[in-house]
Amino acid sequence: MVKNFFQISDLTRDQLLSIILPKENKPLLKEKNIGLIFEKNSTRTRLSFTVGISQLGGNPIEIKFEDLNFNRKESFEDTFKALNCYLDGLIYRTTEHNRLLESSKYFNKPIINALSDISHPCQIISDLYTLYERFKTLKLNILWMGDMNNVCFSLVEAVNIIQDINLTICTPRRISDKIKWQMNKNIVIENNPSNLYLNKVNCVMTDVFISMNDKESIEKIELLKKYSVKEDLMSKTLQDSIFMHCLPAKVGLEVSEDVFRSTKSIVWRQAYNRLVAQNNLMQLINWD
Repeated sequence: MVKNFFQISDLTRDQLLSIILPKENKPLLKEKNIGLIFEKNSTRTRLSFTVGISQLGGNPIEIKFEDLNFNRKESFEDTFKALNCYLDGLIYRTTEHNRLLESSKYFNKPIINALSDISHPCQIISDLYTLYERFKTLKLNILWMGDMNNVCFSLVEAVNIIQDINLTICTPRRISDKIKWQMNKNIVIENNPSNLYLNKVNCVMTDVFISMNDKESIEKIELLKKYSVKEDLMSKTLQDSIFMHCLPAKVGLEVSEDVFRSTKSIVWRQAYNRLVAQNNLMQLINWD
Protein backbone atom coordinates (compact mmCIF):
# COMPACT_ATOMS: atom_id res chain seq x y z
CA MET A 1 0.00 0.00 0.00
CA VAL A 2 1.13 3.57 -0.67
CA LYS A 3 0.02 6.84 0.89
CA ASN A 4 0.81 9.50 -1.72
CA PHE A 5 1.25 9.00 -5.45
CA PHE A 6 3.30 11.85 -6.87
CA GLN A 7 5.52 10.01 -9.38
CA ILE A 8 5.79 6.57 -10.97
CA SER A 9 8.86 5.97 -8.80
CA ASP A 10 6.58 6.01 -5.72
CA LEU A 11 5.56 2.46 -6.75
CA THR A 12 7.52 -0.75 -6.62
CA ARG A 13 7.81 -2.87 -9.76
CA ASP A 14 5.20 -5.31 -8.44
CA GLN A 15 2.80 -2.49 -7.56
CA LEU A 16 3.21 -0.90 -10.98
CA LEU A 17 2.66 -4.19 -12.78
CA SER A 18 -0.40 -4.96 -10.64
CA ILE A 19 -2.14 -1.88 -12.05
CA ILE A 20 -2.22 -3.39 -15.54
CA LEU A 21 -4.18 -6.44 -14.37
CA PRO A 22 -8.01 -6.37 -14.35
CA LYS A 23 -9.51 -5.76 -10.91
CA GLU A 24 -12.99 -5.78 -9.46
CA ASN A 25 -14.17 -2.36 -8.32
CA LYS A 26 -14.51 -2.73 -4.56
CA PRO A 27 -16.23 0.01 -2.51
CA LEU A 28 -13.00 0.89 -0.70
CA LEU A 29 -13.95 4.59 -0.76
CA LYS A 30 -17.33 4.08 0.90
CA GLU A 31 -18.14 7.08 3.09
CA LYS A 32 -14.90 8.76 1.97
CA ASN A 33 -14.93 12.36 0.74
CA ILE A 34 -12.27 12.90 -1.93
CA GLY A 35 -11.48 16.44 -3.05
CA LEU A 36 -10.44 17.31 -6.59
CA ILE A 37 -8.34 20.47 -7.00
CA PHE A 38 -7.29 21.56 -10.50
CA GLU A 39 -5.05 24.60 -10.91
CA LYS A 40 -5.02 23.86 -14.65
CA ASN A 41 -7.61 22.84 -17.22
CA SER A 42 -8.59 19.19 -17.36
CA THR A 43 -11.05 16.99 -19.25
CA ARG A 44 -9.99 13.33 -19.07
CA THR A 45 -8.28 13.43 -15.67
CA ARG A 46 -11.09 15.37 -14.01
CA LEU A 47 -13.89 13.20 -15.42
CA SER A 48 -12.15 9.85 -15.00
CA PHE A 49 -11.35 10.52 -11.34
CA THR A 50 -14.83 11.88 -10.63
CA VAL A 51 -16.48 8.81 -12.13
CA GLY A 52 -13.89 6.43 -10.65
CA ILE A 53 -14.27 7.74 -7.10
CA SER A 54 -18.03 7.26 -7.42
CA GLN A 55 -17.57 3.72 -8.77
CA LEU A 56 -15.43 2.89 -5.73
CA GLY A 57 -18.16 4.13 -3.40
CA GLY A 58 -16.68 7.54 -2.59
CA ASN A 59 -18.00 11.08 -2.76
CA PRO A 60 -16.00 13.22 -5.23
CA ILE A 61 -15.98 16.92 -4.32
CA GLU A 62 -14.70 19.35 -6.95
CA ILE A 63 -12.98 22.34 -5.38
CA LYS A 64 -12.45 25.27 -7.72
CA PHE A 65 -8.94 26.53 -7.09
CA GLU A 66 -9.97 30.11 -7.78
CA ASP A 67 -12.67 29.85 -5.10
CA LEU A 68 -10.21 28.99 -2.33
CA ASN A 69 -9.17 31.82 0.00
CA PHE A 70 -5.78 32.41 -1.58
CA ASN A 71 -7.24 35.59 -3.05
CA ARG A 72 -7.95 36.71 0.55
CA LYS A 73 -4.31 36.05 1.48
CA GLU A 74 -4.91 32.81 3.38
CA SER A 75 -1.63 30.91 3.37
CA PHE A 76 -0.99 27.67 1.50
CA GLU A 77 -0.37 25.97 4.85
CA ASP A 78 -3.64 27.12 6.40
CA THR A 79 -5.62 26.25 3.27
CA PHE A 80 -4.46 22.65 3.24
CA LYS A 81 -4.87 22.34 7.00
CA ALA A 82 -8.49 23.37 6.47
CA LEU A 83 -8.94 20.77 3.71
CA ASN A 84 -7.51 18.20 6.10
CA CYS A 85 -10.44 18.86 8.47
CA TYR A 86 -13.07 17.67 6.00
CA LEU A 87 -11.57 15.42 3.33
CA ASP A 88 -10.23 11.86 3.25
CA GLY A 89 -8.00 12.36 0.20
CA LEU A 90 -7.07 14.72 -2.61
CA ILE A 91 -6.65 14.52 -6.36
CA TYR A 92 -4.43 17.52 -7.08
CA ARG A 93 -3.32 19.03 -10.43
CA THR A 94 -0.79 21.79 -9.90
CA THR A 95 1.47 24.19 -11.74
CA GLU A 96 4.54 23.25 -9.66
CA HIS A 97 5.53 19.81 -8.43
CA ASN A 98 6.89 21.32 -5.23
CA ARG A 99 3.36 22.38 -4.31
CA LEU A 100 2.42 18.69 -4.13
CA LEU A 101 5.29 18.07 -1.73
CA GLU A 102 4.37 21.14 0.29
CA SER A 103 0.69 20.19 0.48
CA SER A 104 1.57 16.80 1.96
CA LYS A 105 3.12 18.55 4.97
CA TYR A 106 -0.26 19.98 5.98
CA PHE A 107 -2.72 17.47 4.49
CA ASN A 108 -1.91 14.16 6.16
CA LYS A 109 -4.18 11.95 4.07
CA PRO A 110 -3.55 10.48 0.58
CA ILE A 111 -2.77 12.83 -2.32
CA ILE A 112 -2.66 11.71 -5.96
CA ASN A 113 -0.82 13.80 -8.54
CA ALA A 114 -3.26 14.61 -11.34
CA LEU A 115 -0.41 16.33 -13.26
CA SER A 116 2.46 18.62 -12.35
CA ASP A 117 5.11 20.40 -14.34
CA ILE A 118 7.51 17.43 -14.11
CA SER A 119 5.25 14.40 -13.84
CA HIS A 120 2.02 12.93 -15.18
CA PRO A 121 2.03 9.48 -13.58
CA CYS A 122 -1.69 8.79 -13.98
CA GLN A 123 -1.32 9.09 -17.74
CA ILE A 124 1.51 6.58 -17.86
CA ILE A 125 -0.17 3.96 -15.66
CA SER A 126 -3.13 4.04 -18.04
CA ASP A 127 -0.80 3.86 -21.06
CA LEU A 128 0.87 0.77 -19.59
CA TYR A 129 -2.56 -0.73 -18.99
CA THR A 130 -3.50 0.00 -22.61
CA LEU A 131 -0.27 -1.47 -23.97
CA TYR A 132 -0.69 -4.67 -21.98
CA GLU A 133 -4.35 -4.88 -22.97
CA ARG A 134 -3.34 -4.65 -26.63
CA PHE A 135 -0.19 -6.80 -26.75
CA LYS A 136 -0.54 -9.04 -23.64
CA THR A 137 3.07 -8.21 -22.83
CA LEU A 138 5.23 -5.23 -21.95
CA LYS A 139 8.27 -6.56 -23.80
CA LEU A 140 7.81 -3.86 -26.40
CA ASN A 141 9.71 -1.29 -28.41
CA ILE A 142 8.28 2.18 -27.90
CA LEU A 143 9.21 5.28 -29.86
CA TRP A 144 8.56 8.66 -28.25
CA MET A 145 8.56 11.54 -30.74
CA GLY A 146 8.87 15.24 -29.92
CA ASP A 147 9.27 17.21 -26.72
CA MET A 148 10.66 15.68 -23.51
CA ASN A 149 7.95 16.80 -21.11
CA ASN A 150 6.22 15.60 -17.93
CA VAL A 151 4.53 12.66 -19.69
CA CYS A 152 7.85 11.61 -21.19
CA PHE A 153 9.50 11.83 -17.77
CA SER A 154 6.87 9.55 -16.21
CA LEU A 155 7.34 7.10 -19.09
CA VAL A 156 11.10 7.09 -18.45
CA GLU A 157 10.45 6.33 -14.78
CA ALA A 158 8.19 3.42 -15.75
CA VAL A 159 10.79 1.98 -18.13
CA ASN A 160 13.46 2.31 -15.44
CA ILE A 161 11.31 0.29 -13.03
CA ILE A 162 9.84 -2.37 -15.34
CA GLN A 163 12.95 -2.89 -17.53
CA ASP A 164 11.05 -4.95 -20.13
CA ILE A 165 10.33 -1.98 -22.40
CA ASN A 166 12.87 -0.61 -24.87
CA LEU A 167 12.30 3.11 -25.29
CA THR A 168 13.71 5.39 -27.97
CA ILE A 169 13.19 9.11 -27.47
CA CYS A 170 13.55 11.10 -30.69
CA THR A 171 13.94 14.78 -29.88
CA PRO A 172 16.15 17.72 -30.91
CA ARG A 173 19.58 17.91 -29.30
CA ARG A 174 18.71 21.39 -27.96
CA ILE A 175 16.06 19.68 -25.83
CA SER A 176 17.82 16.43 -24.89
CA ASP A 177 21.01 18.21 -23.82
CA LYS A 178 19.06 20.06 -21.12
CA ILE A 179 17.59 16.89 -19.60
CA LYS A 180 19.27 15.42 -16.52
CA TRP A 181 16.92 12.48 -15.91
CA GLN A 182 18.38 9.15 -14.86
CA MET A 183 17.91 6.60 -17.63
CA ASN A 184 18.84 2.93 -17.85
CA LYS A 185 20.31 0.91 -20.71
CA ASN A 186 16.81 0.29 -22.16
CA ILE A 187 16.48 3.96 -23.11
CA VAL A 188 18.11 5.55 -26.13
CA ILE A 189 17.98 9.18 -27.22
CA GLU A 190 18.11 9.82 -30.95
CA ASN A 191 18.25 13.37 -32.26
CA ASN A 192 17.87 12.57 -35.95
CA PRO A 193 14.56 11.02 -37.12
CA SER A 194 16.34 9.67 -40.21
CA ASN A 195 18.40 7.36 -38.00
CA LEU A 196 15.45 5.57 -36.41
CA TYR A 197 15.04 1.79 -36.73
CA LEU A 198 11.31 1.80 -37.30
CA ASN A 199 10.77 -1.81 -38.41
CA LYS A 200 10.81 -3.05 -34.79
CA VAL A 201 8.58 -0.36 -33.26
CA ASN A 202 5.38 -1.60 -31.58
CA CYS A 203 4.09 1.78 -30.45
CA VAL A 204 4.68 5.42 -31.37
CA MET A 205 3.85 7.97 -28.69
CA THR A 206 3.80 11.74 -28.77
CA ASP A 207 2.38 14.77 -26.98
CA VAL A 208 1.79 18.43 -27.77
CA PHE A 209 4.85 20.49 -28.68
CA ILE A 210 3.84 23.23 -26.24
CA SER A 211 3.00 21.83 -22.80
CA MET A 212 0.80 23.49 -20.16
CA ASN A 213 3.65 25.27 -18.40
CA ASP A 214 5.30 26.40 -21.65
CA LYS A 215 4.79 29.76 -23.24
CA GLU A 216 3.58 29.63 -26.83
CA SER A 217 6.77 29.59 -28.87
CA ILE A 218 6.96 29.72 -32.66
CA GLU A 219 10.66 28.88 -32.36
CA LYS A 220 9.95 25.66 -30.41
CA ILE A 221 7.23 24.60 -32.83
CA GLU A 222 9.61 25.12 -35.75
CA LEU A 223 12.32 23.16 -33.91
CA LEU A 224 9.99 20.19 -33.40
CA LYS A 225 8.22 20.11 -36.78
CA LYS A 226 10.39 17.36 -38.24
CA TYR A 227 9.55 15.21 -35.20
CA SER A 228 5.86 15.16 -36.09
CA VAL A 229 4.27 11.70 -36.41
CA LYS A 230 3.15 11.28 -40.01
CA GLU A 231 1.93 8.42 -42.17
CA ASP A 232 5.38 7.94 -43.74
CA LEU A 233 6.83 7.18 -40.29
CA MET A 234 3.96 4.92 -39.15
CA SER A 235 4.06 2.92 -42.39
CA LYS A 236 7.61 1.79 -41.58
CA THR A 237 6.72 0.43 -38.15
CA LEU A 238 5.47 -3.10 -37.44
CA GLN A 239 2.22 -4.15 -39.11
CA ASP A 240 0.37 -4.34 -35.78
CA SER A 241 1.91 -1.15 -34.37
CA ILE A 242 -0.19 1.50 -32.68
CA PHE A 243 -0.19 5.25 -32.22
CA MET A 244 -0.80 6.80 -28.77
CA HIS A 245 -1.33 10.38 -27.63
CA CYS A 246 -2.30 11.49 -24.11
CA LEU A 247 -4.58 14.24 -25.47
CA PRO A 248 -5.62 16.92 -26.09
CA ALA A 249 -3.89 16.85 -29.47
CA LYS A 250 -2.88 19.66 -31.78
CA VAL A 251 -3.65 17.72 -34.93
CA GLY A 252 -1.49 18.99 -37.75
CA LEU A 253 1.46 19.76 -35.47
CA GLU A 254 2.76 16.81 -33.42
CA VAL A 255 0.60 14.34 -35.40
CA SER A 256 -0.96 14.44 -38.83
CA GLU A 257 -4.70 14.11 -39.33
CA ASP A 258 -4.40 10.82 -41.24
CA VAL A 259 -2.39 9.17 -38.42
CA PHE A 260 -4.60 10.56 -35.64
CA ARG A 261 -7.77 9.23 -37.34
CA SER A 262 -6.21 5.99 -38.60
CA THR A 263 -6.93 2.42 -37.49
CA LYS A 264 -3.52 2.38 -35.78
CA SER A 265 -4.57 5.21 -33.50
CA ILE A 266 -5.95 4.01 -30.16
CA VAL A 267 -6.15 7.40 -28.45
CA TRP A 268 -9.79 6.95 -27.39
CA ARG A 269 -9.06 3.56 -25.83
CA GLN A 270 -6.24 5.30 -23.98
CA ALA A 271 -8.69 7.91 -22.77
CA TYR A 272 -11.17 5.31 -21.54
CA ASN A 273 -8.44 3.39 -19.75
CA ARG A 274 -7.64 6.43 -17.62
CA LEU A 275 -10.74 5.42 -15.63
CA VAL A 276 -9.76 1.75 -15.39
CA ALA A 277 -6.10 2.23 -14.48
CA GLN A 278 -6.80 4.98 -11.95
CA ASN A 279 -9.39 2.78 -10.24
CA ASN A 280 -6.70 0.10 -10.02
CA LEU A 281 -4.27 2.68 -8.62
CA MET A 282 -6.76 3.83 -5.99
CA GLN A 283 -6.93 0.23 -4.74
CA LEU A 284 -3.21 0.48 -3.91
CA ILE A 285 -3.68 3.63 -1.81
CA ASN A 286 -3.95 3.34 1.98
CA TRP A 287 -7.13 5.38 2.62
CA ASP A 288 -7.36 4.46 6.34
